[in-house]
Amino acid sequence: MFASPVETDIAPSGTLLGLLQRGRGDGALHALAAPRAEAVSALEHCVLHDPRPDWRLEHRSLYYARLYVDLRAGLGGIEHHLFDPADGLAAATADDRADGTGHAAAPRADEIAEERTGLALSVLGHLVSYGDRHALALLRRYAADGANWRWALDELAVRDDDAGLRALGPAILARFPRTDSGDAALARAVRDAYEPRPWRLWAEDSARPGQAARIDRAREDGDFGRWRRQLRSPGPRPGWGVPAVLAWVQEGHDAVPPVWREAPAARCLAATAADEDRPLLLETAATGTPPVRAAALRHLAERQDPAVLPLLEAAADDPDPDLAASAAGSFARMRGAAALAAARRWAAREDRVGAAAATLLAHRGGDADAGA
Repeated sequence: MFASPVETDIAPSGTLLGLLQRGRGDGALHALAAPRAEAVSALEHCVLHDPRPDWRLEHRSLYYARLYVDLRAGLGGIEHHLFDPADGLAAATADDRADGTGHAAAPRADEIAEERTGLALSVLGHLVSYGDRHALALLRRYAADGANWRWALDELAVRDDDAGLRALGPAILARFPRTDSGDAALARAVRDAYEPRPWRLWAEDSARPGQAARIDRAREDGDFGRWRRQLRSPGPRPGWGVPAVLAWVQEGHDAVPPVWREAPAARCLAATAADEDRPLLLETAATGTPPVRAAALRHLAERQDPAVLPLLEAAADDPDPDLAASAAGSFARMRGAAALAAARRWAAREDRVGAAAATLLAHRGGDADAGA
């Protein structure tokens, strides 16, 4: 019933706010039993003033997002918080400190923006998965105008449709002036993007050839920087093609202890694989060893290759548990008509494939899929 002396911003543990700030399971139950206005106020306070000691070490967004749904809480408070003038001022303050005299250890602008809005953006991402169109509109608007736009873009990258992401391209590119420093910043943004899908869509947008050409140049600059870093890295070496990346995956699995390199390998393949490598990747996805199959399957699934669907189904039934789980996860992240059609066929299955199909339909399906 008291607040910790080192948690000065945390309410007493016996209060509704204190329970929600600590992420307690019984806090959610108390919120549902409390007067709705009080519960919504406490929930909103938590989302707008992240109570976690370190947001990098604890996920809390799904906990709060479910309460937003259960309480039918509006998003006006989040909207005001995201587009408050403080959003831009926080970033400007951090830039001034970093660039001024005698303050080299000051926090970076992106760190301040992440701490201020990261939890709210993550909550919006989950709400988009639940079909909340207002949350989707807020994420799109913030990605175009907000200080913590990279976080918003990552949320949209795994939830928005192709048309919605393509429409953001001009606004995102406008953040980078056509100067040497602006082009260098763009190359870093493309290189460091956690989710590459938006950048790939913008680079392939035939309606905006100037935008595509600029991203292609940024990719080339980023690839050169990556090449220089790889000279000092234990990862893939310069000049590596698809076979070398796949061999690197197997080396990691054979190490002691084994290292599962599916995700980093898929990112490497996204940067190195060309159209002529598709037959090798399809063959590997069908007949390779479990770790190599997982990497090839994830890459093909992220490229929305329709030929990967039967290979994912077969891999999800494989006796190797790591491969099976990876294949199901890769399928659940797919989108598009072919993936949805497969999900509708497989949703009735009572196994890992059926669960992945249900997840995909929940995120990407229409009203007719509600009973799947």
